[in-house]
Amino acid sequence: MEYTELNDYAMPGGTVTAWEPAVEASEWQTDSRQLSYMHLEHARRAVRESDDWYSQWIGTAFRIQRPLDREAFSRTLVAWYRRHEAFRTSVRVHDAGHPQGDLTRITVAADAISVRERAFGADLEPAEVSELVTEYFNTTVTPLAWPHCIAVTVETPGDDAGFLVVFAADHTVMDAYTQVFAIRELTALYLAELTGDPHGLAAFGSYLDFSDAERRLGEQIDANNAAVSQWRAFFDDTTTAVQPEPIPRFPQFAVPDDAPRTITAQRVPDEGFQTTLSHWLLDPAETKRFDAICKAAGSSMTAGIYTALSMTSAALTGSADLRFISPVHTRNSIEWGEAVGWFVGIIPVAVRPGRPLKFTDALTAVGATSAQYKDVGGAPFAPVAELIGGDVTPPGFVVSYIDLRHAEGAAEWEPRAARVLRSATRDADEVYFWINRIPTGVNVSARFPAEDAPAVETFLSVFHAILEQIVTDGDCEYTYRTAELVAGGSPVVADR
Repeated sequence: MEYTELNDYAMPGGTVTAWEPAVEASEWQTDSRQLSYMHLEHARRAVRESDDWYSQWIGTAFRIQRPLDREAFSRTLVAWYRRHEAFRTSVRVHDAGHPQGDLTRITVAADAISVRERAFGADLEPAEVSELVTEYFNTTVTPLAWPHCIAVTVETPGDDAGFLVVFAADHTVMDAYTQVFAIRELTALYLAELTGDPHGLAAFGSYLDFSDAERRLGEQIDANNAAVSQWRAFFDDTTTAVQPEPIPRFPQFAVPDDAPRTITAQRVPDEGFQTTLSHWLLDPAETKRFDAICKAAGSSMTAGIYTALSMTSAALTGSADLRFISPVHTRNSIEWGEAVGWFVGIIPVAVRPGRPLKFTDALTAVGATSAQYKDVGGAPFAPVAELIGGDVTPPGFVVSYIDLRHAEGAAEWEPRAARVLRSATRDADEVYFWINRIPTGVNVSARFPAEDAPAVETFLSVFHAILEQIVTDGDCEYTYRTAELVAGGSPVVADR
């Protein structure tokens, strides 16, 4: 299942309906549970941006293979919002100096939720549907105004077999796992409403309880905490010339004239927004072969992906060392299993293979060094950053590798046209790679500054070529280039 912007998803034409949750204003009550650190920072950024806040959401699109029963679907969404307290919370914004802080939590009882239909038009062309839904999500979803999750359906004329569901949520109430879990959950709830049979879904804890517990955990972190010393060690390790800053940035290199550009952005981004792309790296058979090569060398596919990234860095920058930030889930108890919420932490990753000759030679060292800081993900980063001091706030260069093959319903994602989505992102000095293993192979999704497109596309193209050579030959030699920094910090790269 790809991870792309909505503009890159093939929306059908037809009838578009929004399904908006509603609550009487008098039903909202003050809640003493604290916001998570990430929720607090995200909402504060929205306060700072004020009217400039636009297009910052995540979501999912998928088909339900049954005709649309409007009353049943309305009840489905009511049941969904009632099942997860994260959907029934918001914030109040206070003036600076308010005794309770600048942002406080409010909640509403489950039985106060209703859903109302909003007709957006019939017989719309696919391009009209895409533009309408994108703008609706971009201008409606915000961390400061409820609801924080909204959905639309698209019914296509002549298609009596099913309909498309697309929902968007603010990140404060949703993470990538929630985006995936929701496909099965919403389908099960809808079938239960149609048939009257039990949905069979398990109940999970509340993200609000998790958030409050995280804040209490953060208050106990002091300078002697292991996470503080490990983060400090990572930020102090700036010996790599191509990543010289404490916050790891995308490696600096001049794009060689003969560099491959087999992976490129499919479209030019709107002015002021980041470039984005999605590309399939390996098909199912190639993925199985790559995995087998990694395991035969006594390692894992995660280490294999990181090693191929290291080889890419060596080929383009001369350094096989690579540093980046990686998101990790914080669902550390069955209580949070498939709860809706933003259960995400971050860990630093430092790939240090030494100077190996081949892919298989490097796997063990990469596996060990890349796992050096894996335990810090249990500690929230915000209080750690405050203790370390200075400009150490990620992101800069972020790499996420996730194996989603075993998620329930994964085999149905392709026939149901399922895709996880993100909004367009305002241009910023950050590069993200999401590398996902799913039943149909391995996909990379990326977003990056438009000015960095030649370098990022070259990097991913070389990465792809290395993966293909490993699959074909069972191994691949490291190729190193020499790099000399010139005035202004831009390296000149030459073959060695």
